[in-house]
Amino acid sequence: MATNTSVCAICDLRHVTSRSIHWCPDCEEALCTECSEHHGLSRGTRNHKTILISQYQSLPTFVTDIQQFCIYHNEKYQQYCMKHECPICYKCIKEHGKCTEVISLEDVISEVKSSELLRDLEQSLEVVPENIKRIREDREDNVKSIQNSKE
Repeated sequence: MATNTSVCAICDLRHVTSRSIHWCPDCEEALCTECSEHHGLSRGTRNHKTILISQYQSLPTFVTDIQQFCIYHNEKYQQYCMKHECPICYKCIKEHGKCTEVISLEDVISEVKSSELLRDLEQSLEVVPENIKRIREDREDNVKSIQNSKE
């Protein structure tokens, strides 16, 4: 997570103060309008999807605290070790050499939205409001019943 999302990270490196408008989750950097345009045209970053800073700042902290880079090698996570259930960078592959299932992180992520677990979770969440409503009604009925018994 960036420490200062109000200043463009690229302009800041050039000792220029520019207000950031966009956030690149891949680079984990705030960008002004001009730098965001260059970012979208550059070969290395043209596939990055930027979002507005206001959208980034409205995300819950558990989302913004997700690490994109390996804490040991400062490389972007590219692989996933199924045995240890953790993302790894290419340099970490040496340490996971004996692990039989190291797959592309993109393969893991692409299956998440279509997984059976996600569908089950969505169905369970649809029932929650109904259950809460029923619990409230039961509670109110119980309170009335207790009041009537008291009288």
